Amino acid sequence: MRAIGLLLLGVSLLGACAGPDEPAAELRISELLYHPVDEQAFDDVHEFVELTNVGPARVSLAGWRLEGETVRFGFAADAAIDPGGYLVVAKDRAALIATWAIDPALVVGDYDGNLDNGDDTVRLLDAGGAAIDAVTYQDEAPWPIAADALGAGSKWLAPEVLPVAAHRDRGYSLERVNLALPADDPANWVPSPLDGATPGRANAGAAEQPPPIALGFARTGAELAVTMSAHPGLTAVELEWFVDDVAATGEPTARAMMARGADGRYAATLPLLPDHSIVRYRVRADVGAGLAIVSPRPTDPFAWHAFAVAPSVATTTRVYQLYIAPAAWGQMWTNLNGGRDSGCTVNPTWNDEVPAVLVYGDVVYDVFARYQGSRYNRTNGRQLPAWPYPGPTAGPNPPRALSWHLALPRYRRLDGRQTVVLNKNSQGCPGYDAAVGFQLFAQAGIPAPETNYARLHINGGYYHYMLQIERPGDDMMKRYGPVGRLYKSVGQAGDGAFGWGDERPLDAACGLTRAQRYEYTYDEKTHGWATHDDLIALLDELTAARAAGIPAMRQFFADRFDLDALTDHLAVMNWAVPFDDMFQNHFLYHRRDGRWILMPWDLDLNFGGWKGADASLFVGEEGDPDNRSGWWNYLKDAFIKAYRPELTARMRAHANGLLAPANVSALIDAVTATASPADAAAAPVGLNCDFAGRAASFKQFAIDRQAVVNARVQP
Repeated sequence: MRAIGLLLLGVSLLGACAGPDEPAAELRISELLYHPVDEQAFDDVHEFVELTNVGPARVSLAGWRLEGETVRFGFAADAAIDPGGYLVVAKDRAALIATWAIDPALVVGDYDGNLDNGDDTVRLLDAGGAAIDAVTYQDEAPWPIAADALGAGSKWLAPEVLPVAAHRDRGYSLERVNLALPADDPANWVPSPLDGATPGRANAGAAEQPPPIALGFARTGAELAVTMSAHPGLTAVELEWFVDDVAATGEPTARAMMARGADGRYAATLPLLPDHSIVRYRVRADVGAGLAIVSPRPTDPFAWHAFAVAPSVATTTRVYQLYIAPAAWGQMWTNLNGGRDSGCTVNPTWNDEVPAVLVYGDVVYDVFARYQGSRYNRTNGRQLPAWPYPGPTAGPNPPRALSWHLALPRYRRLDGRQTVVLNKNSQGCPGYDAAVGFQLFAQAGIPAPETNYARLHINGGYYHYMLQIERPGDDMMKRYGPVGRLYKSVGQAGDGAFGWGDERPLDAACGLTRAQRYEYTYDEKTHGWATHDDLIALLDELTAARAAGIPAMRQFFADRFDLDALTDHLAVMNWAVPFDDMFQNHFLYHRRDGRWILMPWDLDLNFGGWKGADASLFVGEEGDPDNRSGWWNYLKDAFIKAYRPELTARMRAHANGLLAPANVSALIDAVTATASPADAAAAPVGLNCDFAGRAASFKQFAIDRQAVVNARVQP
């Protein structure tokens, strides 16, 4: 937890600036709503921080400040809080008053920035800059997880809190239990009643004694220990647990009283369990009214904690153990029957997911799984020679080595991410196209996914050697500033419900409106609540500019795009000789500053994989001889025509800098150092290429492509 020292200091500094005849300023941060549910805006406008005066004197807030990681608010000269009174600091004062029907006299704002939806430190500073009170909250245990917009997406939530939209702009706030106790103790914070925050009045959870909670767990061999929060009435702690069978429900549980050790922790010893065991457990405590569940908290979006007994695998490669019921695994294949779409018919189950359990180390992640890939390649993969483990009940038997998409809940991200995408390393074998290619884009300043190699084991067996590719979305785009609108082109070569995703105008068809066809063709990856109006307007302007000629196209790009970023993207992409960025497999990103950029996806068969280094520098322009199947892209074509001198100059600069053979070779060697050819070869179907051969051909492509660019583009 960050800033613990500051939090402890914040409590001890109460009234630090009071003069010899002045009473101490006894203000407390008493309630926070940091992540309202289902906000329909780019910022969480219904956030608030409540302050309470627990002292005997009126406190003037002239010159005082409230600060978080990004939040900034300075109080007006006439701001004050009476003894026993409240003041609510709002992100959007009008929105807060309308939502909670609070007395406007008790609300000030608007503050700049936003409370972080993961973890943040909020400080109340007096006119001299001294910390009067501070709290660091988190969106994971031991803090109340549901305060993070109920803590997870709807597929992880209990039926009684669904639909999520019923709690829009509200949800759970964090309420301080006892204002005389430290703010740094998570036991001193409880979730408000659902949709029952109390801005401007006493907390519903106020009490003299905070309820007991589990502060943390530790496992050593067969012993599981829990650290409990201090509670004078605590008389007993009990562990309830069971071994999870992913193909069953209603497994019997066992209970064991936990003994308090000399270190103050409560511990119980479980039986020795075999590898691949997933243990679910929860803690009950007795504070005088009998044993009751205290961890997970009743409002948490999961009912059991978990750990795994993972087998040891002799490798330095990341190992994922996935456990999935055979029927659920079979359903993944059944969901793909008929493909993604056929003309005007769209498969409603194409992206449906099934529950599974992912284990990394001994950490358990409850996930939802589906196969990953385009309409062309999602079902294509090499068939395993055998599968002597629990396998899918439908589809090829033995199963095929396919790509996987695993969705994780917000409360348990993996490496800070809510999605794990594992690529089968087929067309881009052995992963260099994505691993090296995305790094080249990132070095050019273009947002691009991070990658790493991993072994995927399923139901106890080694399934395949994969390339993990970061999924572009909220988690990734946060690295580049406030999250804007991210659209993935998932179009097709032909008309239907899904149109051509090559930035040409789309008309109403298949009983769908024009807007609905854009929604199908350009999949929204960030703010799903919003319409596609900004994208439609952009592409309509592109169409008008194309019709008006070169000067209009130049003005369009200058007005609407980050010209440097767009030029860099196309310079790197066309140097790479793209295979599949025409009507799908690219991103359009509308930044919060209003500018658009292009972002890459699916670099398979680039870098000499389908055409050699002597290919055109202008792939994507209408009529280019090296266009795949004659396909071209309306946006690329317009930019190449309008900014050809600037594009070719940038391409030459990159060919002799960023894309120079020495830099490309160094990136290939760095990726190779993270790979394990032995692990790849040990997979049931191995890989359909070899590392050394592809590394050599990639390096040669960079040498040859530099010569081609230098010969065709004069300095």
